[in-house]
Amino acid sequence: MKIKVIGAGCPRCQSLYEMIKSLHEEGKIDKNAEIEYSKDVNELVKKGVMGSPAILIDGEVIKVGMPSGKEEIVELLQKQ
Repeated sequence: MKIKVIGAGCPRCQSLYEMIKSLHEEGKIDKNAEIEYSKDVNELVKKGVMGSPAILIDGEVIKVGMPSGKEEIVELLQKQ
């Protein structure tokens, strides 16, 4: 599984990336997952997404906007 956060580099986008990394380190999401952060918002535009931050799993957008917290992130990632 490849988890990618795409954002403009703002504190909110960086915070989402850090939360996902933290959950990964805590073992709350797939331990074999690759986690990546990109500031290339053109990737979002190519997918038709006009907001950020966005979470992608294996190239598919699963969430646009900031999740309400770590619990929502875990739920989103466990559904995949």
